[in-house]
Amino acid sequence: MTTEVSLDKVYEEMKRIRQELKLIEKSLDSLVASLIPEEEVSPEEIKELREIEAEMNRGECVTLEEVKQKYGTKKHAKVPRNTL
Repeated sequence: MTTEVSLDKVYEEMKRIRQELKLIEKSLDSLVASLIPEEEVSPEEIKELREIEAEMNRGECVTLEEVKQKYGTKKHAKVPRNTL
């Protein structure tokens, strides 16, 4: 017993899957928008973000070790068990 699969059937199935994925993405976007409130960004924060973006565009960076030295670090982060 052999089952023939035509290219048209495969194409139609791919279209159906693509449509389902778009619906899932739309649902997830709506869920995220409802769970995460928008934050107001101050003019100072906008300026700082633009400066950071300009630094990235110029290829400026710091190492993780430099950040740890400047801001300190905890040995282990505590993660609530229910979040994983």
